[in-house]
Amino acid sequence: MAWTQACDIINSLKKKIGLESEFFTIVKVWEKEVGIDGIGITGYRNGTVFVKTQSSVASYELNLRKKEIIRKLNQYVGKVVVKNIKVKIM
Repeated sequence: MAWTQACDIINSLKKKIGLESEFFTIVKVWEKEVGIDGIGITGYRNGTVFVKTQSSVASYELNLRKKEIIRKLNQYVGKVVVKNIKVKIM
């Protein structure tokens, strides 16, 4: 029976629930650069950033700036990891 290192288990779990290292960079950049009030990141998986808001105005602004935001996030990460942003209005 082979032993699995704890760091391998943790990395596997982080990837499974969408907490890859890029996620933390995306959150920091979002807070610093995006600047749309009332929108919060809820997750990241397979190139899609999931956000929520209670404001249809904030959702509209995000959709207008989506390409710019995706470009900026990828620029900070240093490679193309964000391909889409999905908004959920609560």
